[in-house]
Formats: sequence, C-alpha cells, structure tokens
Amino acid sequence: MNDVNRTLVRTILSLILPLGLLSGLSFGSLAFPHVALAASPPQACENPNPMRFSLIPRTDLARQMEEHRPLIQYLEKALGRKVVVIQSSSYSTVIEGLLAGSIDLASMGPASYALARNRDESITPFVTWTIQGGVFVKPGSATYNSLLIVRHDSPFRDIADLKGRSVSLTDPASTSGGVLPRAEFSAQTGVPLEEYFDRVTYSGSHDRSIDTVKKGYADAAFVASEHLDNVIRRGGIEASEVRVLWQSRPIPHDPFVYRGKLCPELRERIREIFLSDAPAIRVMLGNLKAERFAPVGDEDYIQIREILSRGGG
Repeated sequence: MNDVNRTLVRTILSLILPLGLLSGLSFGSLAFPHVALAASPPQACENPNPMRFSLIPRTDLARQMEEHRPLIQYLEKALGRKVVVIQSSSYSTVIEGLLAGSIDLASMGPASYALARNRDESITPFVTWTIQGGVFVKPGSATYNSLLIVRHDSPFRDIADLKGRSVSLTDPASTSGGVLPRAEFSAQTGVPLEEYFDRVTYSGSHDRSIDTVKKGYADAAFVASEHLDNVIRRGGIEASEVRVLWQSRPIPHDPFVYRGKLCPELRERIREIFLSDAPAIRVMLGNLKAERFAPVGDEDYIQIREILSRGGG
C-alpha cells in the first residue's frame, strides 16, 4: 500500500469517526387509512413503525428536506406509518445511524455507502436517479464526476499552478468532495493533498465549497459536477465564472439504501414505491432535477469499495 492510500484511509477514519448529534423531525402523519405490512418474527427481521429516514448533507439541509417532502409523505401513505426524518449534521452521522439501527432508510453518496457496507454487508442500495443534465453533466446520465474548480478570472491554468495554494473539500466521506480527490488526484500528483496544497479545509457541503471559490476564501475546490450544475440553475454562480482544471473518472450516482435487518416484504415495498410512477415520485424527481429512479445493487459501487479497501490494505 502506497503512502497516498495510507494517508487516504487514515484521514477518512480520523475525520468521520467523531459523531455529530442526530435529531428527529417528522413531517407528520397524514390522514390515510392504516395499511399494515405483514409482520415477521422480531428475531428474523424488523418492521419499524415509525420508520426513520435520513440523508447526507449534500447542500443546504432545509432545502434538501423540502425537496424530499413529497417522497416522505408518499412513503407515509403507501406504508401506513409515520416516517421520521433524522437530521444529520455530517456524512458520518448517517453511516453510524445505519450501523447502530437508529436509521432505517437513507440517501447516501457512493463513498459513504461503501464505508457503511464495508462494516455491515446487509446495508443494501436499491435505487438511484438519472440526471436531467446541465453544463457539466449529460442528460440522462447515471454518473457524475469530481471536478477541481477555480475562478475563471484567477491566474490558475492547470493543476501545477495550484501547488502550495488552498483547496476546499466537502466531507471526508464525500465521494467527489473527499475520497476521489484523495485517491485519484493524489495518485496523479504523487503526494497527499496536505503536501500538495498549503491549506486543505472541509466546508460541509458542495454548495459551500463552490461559494468559497466564488468569494475567494479558497483558491480551488473539489465538487460534484451535478451539484455545480444545480448551483448554476439556482443562479448561485454563472458557468462562465468557473474553470475546471481536473476531473475524476465517472462516479456511479448516489444510492438510496436500507438496513438489511428490515423485513424482506418491507424492503420490497419500499423499492416498489420508489420505482412507481406516482405523482409524488414525479414531484420528488423534479425537485432533484432528475429524470427517473433506476434500480441499483452493490455491484454498481464495487469500484468505490475497492478504492477504500485498497487504501485500508
């Protein structure tokens, strides 16, 4: 194992192990008749009521909650139970919540899923979504890229110009904003990020990383191509204001996952709900600037798991 991989895993583990606080937020039970799923023996599986849902903080948490509201309300209707939203302060809180059994269903990044799966093989991805497309992502794509961006009016023309400068990452468990920059970019330069850049910071979300570059707080940032497109759509930045100096290999899109201890009939019903053509699902997809949900399995994220395994070997 080379020095870059050793540094990658040591950094991820040292930064994600401290837990943030989890707090519950319910969108409220809707006035629908109770539809109970067939219960299985508690020793064999779990059929939680209420069900606990969480998501990694990709962007502004309040905005994410609003985007997911149609899904939460439809899950409550279709499953006949309250769905409590667990507000997570970091990627690690979602990982640890799944492992501890305090979260049943979650939206994760590929690397945060891989980190959780490497510790509990029963955690299962079941759907992802394809993207509408924009400046940096092709329409209908099920993949995206990690981009190293700088201001267009900056003097930085290639990655060599950034040596000894400052860079913003998203989260240690973020695929595009943490893991792949430490794995792929560091492999290209031959040294860990902390040796290549003078200052490496974590912003907590892609939106904030983009903002640090726009406002000059950092010289560069590693961000997801789809999140850069979303910020452009919202008018947070113009495409002409940024320059891309590096991009990663294609990354499989973010999965929704559930705990393996959930009863099989419950897991299958959740999967059916996501893959349905219900109006609430279409609204949810529109909120995410997505085209459709698509089935996925662990095999779709094996490359990310291998990167983390190599780093840990």
